Amino acid sequence: MDCVIVYFSLTKNTKKIAHAIHNAVAPLVARCDLKALKLVDTTKLDNYDLIGLGSPVWAAVPANVERFIQSLPVLEEKHAFVFSTHGTKPERFFPRIVELLQNKGLTVIGTRDWYGSVYLPNLPKPYFTDGHPDAIDLKEAEDFGREMVQLSTKIKSGEAEPPPLPEPLPPEAYGSARPRIKKTFHEKKCRFPECRLCMDHCPMDAIDLSLFPKIFKKGCEYCYFCEMICPEGAIEVDYGSVLEMGVSRAKDVFLKALEKAEAEGRFRPLIAKEDIGWETPYYKLHNKHPRYIIPKDEK
Repeated sequence: MDCVIVYFSLTKNTKKIAHAIHNAVAPLVARCDLKALKLVDTTKLDNYDLIGLGSPVWAAVPANVERFIQSLPVLEEKHAFVFSTHGTKPERFFPRIVELLQNKGLTVIGTRDWYGSVYLPNLPKPYFTDGHPDAIDLKEAEDFGREMVQLSTKIKSGEAEPPPLPEPLPPEAYGSARPRIKKTFHEKKCRFPECRLCMDHCPMDAIDLSLFPKIFKKGCEYCYFCEMICPEGAIEVDYGSVLEMGVSRAKDVFLKALEKAEAEGRFRPLIAKEDIGWETPYYKLHNKHPRYIIPKDEK
């Protein structure tokens, strides 16, 4: 069996899970490649028998991940599994991504999610799920990877059937869209072409500083990663305009969902409730640029 693990990860949560899965799968198969989503040659995916796809949950499936799947060739008789990291609620993610993969002829044989540390500017810091994924999560990821190889082998030999998968959610389950805050670009602060961080790390490839004054193209997903990693503060966002909304959702929706998950044994809090940063949203706690420093192995 030849396998590939493909992942999209901005802040390393999903990357850590992808590496753990790869470490467990590699000894069990003839070949197991590990690739960041941006570096995948989709025309060569037909060479693999088992394809793992990992992504963070951005309300649902990030637009760049949808675009990647839609660019795939038809991959009939191939197996796939999906994994994700998130800060609270992954319910909208799996039905949509499974549907997209099935539309490409893939047989999806499993899904799994883990909690991850959160770096959204208008949410509390520390956040409820900070500290994840930890060693226990990574061990679970390794077990999941082995399970997927074993299940794929059994399905192909006729010893097992693909498991039931998440059903599409009704339209009313999707709620309202995330708020989109205007970004302002300050040309005098920008050090392009010496600095290309925002261009090179935009997951949507939506930034082109050579096209000034229009640097944010139509494909912008409003993840604000560009503002967070800019060392000069050349990109400005008024996070204060959505601070009340962010804190309110954290208290009324996210906290309640995590308390329910904890009661059901699906969530292990690593941050004490009294330590949640209600008065220190990420953008206030990290008030100097860059707000987020890309780890060395991500540069």
